[in-house]
Amino acid sequence: MEFIDPRTFLFVANLLGILCALVLWVLSLNFPRDILGLREWAAAVVLLGGAAGLASLRGIIPDAFAILVSSALSLLGQLLLVVGLQRYSGRSVAWRFPLNIIAALVVITAWLTWGSHSYTGRIFLMSVANIVFFAVGAFLAARAKPAKFGSRFLVALFVLAVAVALWRLSTLSAASDRAEAVFDHDLIQQAYLAMFSLGAVAFSIGFILLANERLHEELEFMATRDPMTGAFNRRAFFARGEIEWARSARSGRPLAIVTSDIDFFKKVNDTYGHHVGDQVIKDYANRAGRMLRVTDVLARFGGEEFVIALPDTALAQAREVAERIRAEIELRRDAALPAYTVSIGVAVGSAQRGDLAELEALIAAADEALYQAKQGGRNRVVAAGQPAKPAVSAKRPGATTA
Repeated sequence: MEFIDPRTFLFVANLLGILCALVLWVLSLNFPRDILGLREWAAAVVLLGGAAGLASLRGIIPDAFAILVSSALSLLGQLLLVVGLQRYSGRSVAWRFPLNIIAALVVITAWLTWGSHSYTGRIFLMSVANIVFFAVGAFLAARAKPAKFGSRFLVALFVLAVAVALWRLSTLSAASDRAEAVFDHDLIQQAYLAMFSLGAVAFSIGFILLANERLHEELEFMATRDPMTGAFNRRAFFARGEIEWARSARSGRPLAIVTSDIDFFKKVNDTYGHHVGDQVIKDYANRAGRMLRVTDVLARFGGEEFVIALPDTALAQAREVAERIRAEIELRRDAALPAYTVSIGVAVGSAQRGDLAELEALIAAADEALYQAKQGGRNRVVAAGQPAKPAVSAKRPGATTA
């Protein structure tokens, strides 16, 4: 049976590894700084490619390079695959322990090569190391976000690498009495070499997919979110509002709109400065957001003005939600921030045609109710078509808090 020359596999791995590393390095220079790990992955691919290149010269260059240095580069490359995933996921990296382990493995490999002359011992040692590194990589890839195709692709690659290493271990007993040159041409050895020759490319593709999916999520977040508070921006609110308004038209269920404004916000800025004013806005968005359902939509329309969409919510329920928010904000949770209150307007409609103009009319009705709340003394909730009620102390029995 004809096998592909192992040197061909390893030489191709070296060239492809360098090209893939170049791609990863360029990406690391152009991606946002919070997407980490790309440089470690690029270095890992270079080391794995270098290990493959040295191994391909076995018999041409001294074994000290073809075996010992090659093994060290391979182990360091696998470590950097793991480290890259750790940094990508925001985990802390401990270098000393794994580097000490790699140093010990290299020393043992040297003794197995020139001391005991045990080829099978060397294969056993490297296979076990491969299994550990790739198993850890599979675990980290499975936990990497976003949990989409890129993450699953990497998990599959790491699991495949573990399977090949296990298969290689299972053949050692049958090959223990064979010469090293013969074993190098066995089917399992061909599969092992194929893993290294194609693995650099495959892992690079997986990392690029994972990083691109993360970049796409970040860009989508930036396009739809207010950068200060993390709430939806005006554009994203209307995009979501169109969907909810159309769903209201189909189901006949009401859609509630809650508009709110921080009372005397200009005074907060003038008295404490704009930095404190920004912290007040963030505080409101955070505390109000925690009191909403997953299906509700909180958006910042500008300055201290916020709008909330409450799907499938009748007027009485919407007013209750608004009152809970008002009462919560009245409480001073953060001593570093000045006490502040909020005025809220509520309007509820049921879509008939599902066009955006009607949604805008509903927001306008809630704005009118908000204006009445301000005119009525602030720190109160007014529902469209209903008279204003005076604010009730936030410390009343049964009040809901964040």
